Amino acid sequence: MSAGTLAVFIGVVMIAYVVPGPDWMVILRYSARRRSSGFIAAIGVQCGLAVHMTAAALGVSTALLHSSVAFTVLKLVGAAYLVYLGAQALWKSWKSEPKSEKPAEEADEPVIGRPWRIFRQAFLSNVLNPKAALFFVSVLPQFLDRDAAVAPQVLLLGGLDIVLGVLWWGLFVLLTARLSTLMRRSGPRKVLDRVTGTALVGLGGALVISS
Repeated sequence: MSAGTLAVFIGVVMIAYVVPGPDWMVILRYSARRRSSGFIAAIGVQCGLAVHMTAAALGVSTALLHSSVAFTVLKLVGAAYLVYLGAQALWKSWKSEPKSEKPAEEADEPVIGRPWRIFRQAFLSNVLNPKAALFFVSVLPQFLDRDAAVAPQVLLLGGLDIVLGVLWWGLFVLLTARLSTLMRRSGPRKVLDRVTGTALVGLGGALVISS
């Protein structure tokens, strides 16, 4: 692969990361509350991406996306999960909070301090998103050498994609975590939950009608 082709690939990958999507909303919601939570969500997203990369290298993604039934099922399950995450955030923003003598960050600890729960939500939001699989079977192949073995190239470029994502999400979390002090207040927390919740529901709806 030439340096020019590699540079184009890196540019395409970074654009895909910068444009807001389900991963963006999930990581934003957690990183704005606590930096450690944001990093856990980012790890979950990248682990989900690793699953898509492995499936593409094995040819599973191609077979899946060429089956209209399998693709529709994956699309509907993914959309339902995004709507579920969005509805969960909206419900949390609207329900009345119990009075507590503890500081806001301590009162929020039982919810934010569950690493496995955060990881699972971020992981599933990526794994169940067929658009992530589409990247590996429609965009990435355009950068492959047709005369060389496909699987090693998919793993190499996919690995580069994941590394770039780790760098991007690390910077993203560090920047949005600066909002953590503000997010300790009930008002801003509710606004963020409503914004990200509405966005996730909207993304789920858009996924349902996508072809």
